[in-house]
Amino acid sequence: MPTIELEKYPKIAQMDPRNGCIPVNIENTLKYYTENNYCEAKLLFFFISREMRPNFDQAAPILNSLLSGFEFIFKGRNEFEASINNMVEYLKENIDNQIPVLVSFEAQGGAHIRTLIEYNDTELIFFDPGDCQLKRFNYQTDQFKNSLRIDYHTLVIKPRE
Repeated sequence: MPTIELEKYPKIAQMDPRNGCIPVNIENTLKYYTENNYCEAKLLFFFISREMRPNFDQAAPILNSLLSGFEFIFKGRNEFEASINNMVEYLKENIDNQIPVLVSFEAQGGAHIRTLIEYNDTELIFFDPGDCQLKRFNYQTDQFKNSLRIDYHTLVIKPRE
């Protein structure tokens, strides 16, 4: 089963239930790459001090300029040509390359971010920082597609080459 190096992925829980899912997923990913200078509180302050809600498309360019050792790659529905199959292939490619991917799911009128850490023949498996559990979504049925936000937001964080 293709997976990132699970023993390296920290699985830190979300502190702030309203806004903490993006900062803690970013923290988990940075620490996966052994970047220990950032924590959810610091990242959450980053968003609050700029009076912006944590949002992939707004945050990626700013984070790219601040964290020069990492590349923040935002992709959404348009980049996937509105195709869930294109998105699934992109997600799998990243996992095959040991790169976790943050994905935006629908949640009570808003969004909740989970990080893809592995997949198998039928499922994508995500770490959910809200309850520190793994969540499985079948990508061969509509279960995965119906769970996503309509804009299919993803964020890849990887060391710059």
